[in-house]
Amino acid sequence: MERDRKALNWKHIPVILASMFLFLFIVFEVSGVITLEKIRYFVMGSGAFAAAIIIFFLIVDLILPMPSTVLMTLSGAFYGFYSGTLINITGSLLASLTGFAITRKLGKTKLFLDRTEERAMDEWFVKWGEGILILSKTVPIVSETMACFAGLTKISGKRFIALSLLGIIPVSAYYAYFGSISRNFSEWLLPLFFGIAIPTTIWSILKKSKEKT
Repeated sequence: MERDRKALNWKHIPVILASMFLFLFIVFEVSGVITLEKIRYFVMGSGAFAAAIIIFFLIVDLILPMPSTVLMTLSGAFYGFYSGTLINITGSLLASLTGFAITRKLGKTKLFLDRTEERAMDEWFVKWGEGILILSKTVPIVSETMACFAGLTKISGKRFIALSLLGIIPVSAYYAYFGSISRNFSEWLLPLFFGIAIPTTIWSILKKSKEKT
C-alpha cells in the first residue's frame, strides 16, 4: 500500500532540482537581466556596501544565476585575501543553509516517497552524497542542487554545516587569493577553470576508488 503512495523514484529529485536551477539560469541569461558584466560593475560601484552586496548576491545565487565565482574573486580584489575569504565563506554558507532549510521544511513529510525509497536515498547520500556536497561548491547548479537535496535526507543540520564548510572554506580562500593578486579581470579566467576542473578530477578519482572497494 505504501508503494502506491510513491509519486517518483528518489533519484529523480536531484534531476528535478538541477533542471529547475538550469531553467532559471537559461531564462535570466537569455533575458539579459543578469549578466556577468552588470553584476561586476554594480559591485564595483557599491563603495562601502560592496561586502554586503557580495554576500547578498551569493545568497541570491541559490535561485538566480549570479556569477558566484566572479563575486568571490571580486571580494578578494576589494578586501584582500583574509577579509575576502571571510566574506565568501559567509555568503556561501548562508546560501547553502537557505537551500537546506527550505527543502527540509517543505519536504519534511516526504509524502512523495515511501519508506523504501527514503531509506535508499539516505544510504546513497551517506555513501556518495556527502562527498559530492563537499566537492560541489565550485560547480554552479550542482552546488545549489546538493544543498537543497541534503535537506530531504536525514543528515543533521550540524553535519550539513560541517561538510559544507569543508567545501566552502578552500573555495572561498582560493578565489579570494586570486582576486587579491590579479591586476585585471582577464587574469581571473585561469583560476575559474581550475576551480571547476580540480574538484571534478578529485571526484572521479574518489568514485573509482569506492567502486573498487
